[in-house]
Amino acid sequence: MIAVVNSGVGNLKSVLLALRRACPDSDVRVAFEKKTLREADRVVFPGQGSMRNCIETLNHLEILDELKNCLATKPFLGICLGKQILFDSSEEGRSPGLGLISGKVERFTKQFSVKIPHMGWNTVKLTRNHPVFSGILKSGEVNAYFYFVHSFFSNPNDKSIILGETVHGTVFPSIVSRENIIATQFHPEKSAEVGITLLKNFVGWKP
Repeated sequence: MIAVVNSGVGNLKSVLLALRRACPDSDVRVAFEKKTLREADRVVFPGQGSMRNCIETLNHLEILDELKNCLATKPFLGICLGKQILFDSSEEGRSPGLGLISGKVERFTKQFSVKIPHMGWNTVKLTRNHPVFSGILKSGEVNAYFYFVHSFFSNPNDKSIILGETVHGTVFPSIVSRENIIATQFHPEKSAEVGITLLKNFVGWKP
């Protein structure tokens, strides 16, 4: 069973629809309670919006501790805010994150001379191979296009966990991966066929 975390900050329905399209034989459920997370084989954490509001929702639902248990043991896909929340803190409202990955979430600044939010299709350059990206890149290629909507980006202290990078005024980490965790700043559910392929690969991934 695939649990999609109810983060309370939007984009839940489109992720559910994309997962059900990618894996029609899989049981995909929204996780409102500990039981769903506990029984899940893998977890997807989507989100657009404020980290602070997201943490408050998880605390209100009393699923924060169980989510941390999942992050320690189960294949996990974080999407956009679901990537940022893994970090120590965010410049947005000085909000604390889960602290699973050392580093902080920073805001794009006007000094980059780019539009904020970063919205639309952009290139992701993979720094190494990963099973979740199988079949997405053609032979010899390192770049793929995905859809972004964000004003903040996560900056890990440990650069070795960076799996993909994107340029928007500055080079920022658009994918991080460590052990059972992979997290993307872009939205697979909005990225047409390459996004569906990524979701399908995640469901079959055995870290």
